[in-house]
Amino acid sequence: MSTQKSKNLRNIWYLACHSSALKQGETIEKEIDGEKICFGRDKDGKVFALKNQCPHRGIPLTYGNFDGCEIECCYHGWRFKPDGVCSKIPALPPQSSLDVSKIRAPYYLLKEIHGLVLIYLPKDMRKPEDFDESLMPQFPLKEDQKFDLVTAKRMDCGLDHSVIGLIDPAHVPFVHQSWFFRKKTNLKLKTKNFAPSHLGFTMVRHEPSKNSAAYKILKKEQTTEISFQIPGIRIEHIKVGENDIVIMTTLTPVNEHETELTQFIYTDIKWFKPLKPVFYKFAETFIQQDVDVFKKLKEGLNNNPPLMLMGDPDMQAKWYNAIRIRYEKCQEEKIPFENPIKAQTLYWQT
Repeated sequence: MSTQKSKNLRNIWYLACHSSALKQGETIEKEIDGEKICFGRDKDGKVFALKNQCPHRGIPLTYGNFDGCEIECCYHGWRFKPDGVCSKIPALPPQSSLDVSKIRAPYYLLKEIHGLVLIYLPKDMRKPEDFDESLMPQFPLKEDQKFDLVTAKRMDCGLDHSVIGLIDPAHVPFVHQSWFFRKKTNLKLKTKNFAPSHLGFTMVRHEPSKNSAAYKILKKEQTTEISFQIPGIRIEHIKVGENDIVIMTTLTPVNEHETELTQFIYTDIKWFKPLKPVFYKFAETFIQQDVDVFKKLKEGLNNNPPLMLMGDPDMQAKWYNAIRIRYEKCQEEKIPFENPIKAQTLYWQT
């Protein structure tokens, strides 16, 4: 089994999908960072992931039958348990002494938490369980609280450019021009304090922008905290009186040229439930604006232009690059991750 090679971060957890995408007794294929992966949920409700390729002749396992206990390859009937261990090779004669359990389809570690399915992508597939528990993503929810899926879109851009777009404050009034958000003619100077946080950085809790109509709908006192953690998780945690709204956007590399953007929401505001369709429509419009601009960006990036990061508005992009480099270095040297970001105040106009 060959060592995986990718320009994206490895030995790290990515979002695979929302829990609702995996039904008991069914399998689906998803491409993540160029790898075709078979996802499923067994009869006991546990999620699993295997390389979507039978180790015998290479046919995708998702074409086979899954009875909730084992996957039967559609080509020769080889059977595999959810952990990838082979349980049967029908063509072998009864007197065969071959121990089929020594054959295993490559597998991935999954974690299901808060309605999310996370997948660990190792740098070396020969060591899928070699990970540091302290490097798991962190979410501002209690154990029994779950995110609802809002929308998922593919963007015509690799992960790094997608992340920089996700945390870029300067594009907002130009790309996201809407009556319910803000206009490019209504720019205001922003002063934001940042601090290092788990696998990234946090814009410390503050009152939300006065020139954003979306926040004006919420009548009670509001504060918001926005955090980012690698490989691509942005979380906005809004406090509305005693209630919470958590809007999370994740980025998962599909391959070198595509990234899946998925948005989730959690709230304990009771009156929000009947308004979900309205919120989802607004969110869909907002995300589609990003998708559309990335199609245009792709045209320019195809020319491999020199790129510039300028001043405070682009500082978060610089931080992302620094954190990414430090994470890779710590993984190579097998030492604990040390966040290179220092507390700082940034200024920009949006």
